[in-house]
Amino acid sequence: MFSQEERGRAVELYFSTDMTTQQVAEHLGYPTRQCLERWLHEDPRYADAIAKPIIPFSKRVRAVRLCLAGLQQKQAAAQLGVSPAVVHHWMVSYREKGLVAVQPRRRTMMTEKDKPGIRPVSDDVGELRRRVEELELENALMRQVVDVVKKDPGASLRRLSNREKTRLIDRLRPMFSLHCLTRRLMIPLSSYHYHHARAGHDKYSDIRVRMRALFKESSSRYGYRRLHHALDLRVSEKIVRRIMREEGLVARIPHRRRYGSYRGETTPAPDNLIHRDFSACRPNMKWLTDITEIKACDGTVYVSPMIDCYDGTIVAYTTGLHPNARLANTMLGKAIGTLPDDTRVIVHSDRGCHYRWPEWIRICQEHGIIRSMSRKGCSPDNSAAEGFFGRMKTEAVYPEHWEQLTCRQVMEHVDTYMHWYNHERIKQSLGWKSPVHYRMQQGLAA
Repeated sequence: MFSQEERGRAVELYFSTDMTTQQVAEHLGYPTRQCLERWLHEDPRYADAIAKPIIPFSKRVRAVRLCLAGLQQKQAAAQLGVSPAVVHHWMVSYREKGLVAVQPRRRTMMTEKDKPGIRPVSDDVGELRRRVEELELENALMRQVVDVVKKDPGASLRRLSNREKTRLIDRLRPMFSLHCLTRRLMIPLSSYHYHHARAGHDKYSDIRVRMRALFKESSSRYGYRRLHHALDLRVSEKIVRRIMREEGLVARIPHRRRYGSYRGETTPAPDNLIHRDFSACRPNMKWLTDITEIKACDGTVYVSPMIDCYDGTIVAYTTGLHPNARLANTMLGKAIGTLPDDTRVIVHSDRGCHYRWPEWIRICQEHGIIRSMSRKGCSPDNSAAEGFFGRMKTEAVYPEHWEQLTCRQVMEHVDTYMHWYNHERIKQSLGWKSPVHYRMQQGLAA
């Protein structure tokens, strides 16, 4: 026995589609054809001499496109005013045979002479063949819109650009004639031939070569902004970014810093005079310092630089195998040696033990250096120095695998990077000049 719901579902599927009683039974898996015919005879809508209403082909195609666009079959059915089972049947037919299987079948009234199981055939064979070809073309275009143009299958073909239409035509030329494709896509032959001739031409080929060379010269350290400026061409940054992505030119990304030199409050800490204002209106006004570590295959190398807030110049630096007072004090002495006479500069650091030992304090007092310190455990108070370490490790240490080098080799690489940073690495804040060239332009260096 079938429930009233199962009975109603089978009857409704018959009336809302062009399926025969046998097809309805096969689709649902129940009942027998004879049983379904008995149910239909009890329905007032059923009449042997009247053909069932045919749902237009345009509505069927619209339902398929809505489902391909991501809409659920129930929602598509409610939007179009048909049964969800009908939409499901259309989608199954479309996936098996394409849009040809979705088109409605032409039915005629059966007469006594008609034999069961024999379908009427249209007299106009040419018209039927033309219709099938149009449906095949429509089906192929819907698929290629997704695969080639990367757009929604329900996208309007009229809204495609001529370049996109040309790509579709080139993909479908082996299967359909050029005249048929251009007529369906509504693109003039002259426009097609124009875009087809330019399809194999890359107008950015010269730029690609220059970008690869510049990227290699920077040791893969330049991002799209610096490459855009170094090209010195009238091309947008978006184009530079796209070419970098297509060429696989990936700028280096930062890693976390782990080294810390805090050893407790050994001496009174001076006030924070910088307050995270790392700008300076003249050289030798504000200096920043810190110590970082670089792993090597046979030990660890420590780097202690002095950075000028005016333009980011590395005033002085030292490298060593131990983060001791000698490393910091030697660097401070070298930095003081670059100061003009009677120049008072603020030296800002974190609360590391190197900057709180008596010798560091004595050197600062002897040369009139004004000390400034960050708050305890607050790395943003010295973020400009932290940022330099991040750039150096991102641009050189990690990608060039310094951990595979010896300590002596790492020190040589640090010397090379420091020279490159001061003399060659361009900065947007300096008008796309390196710190040394910027000072020369300002008349501050020979």
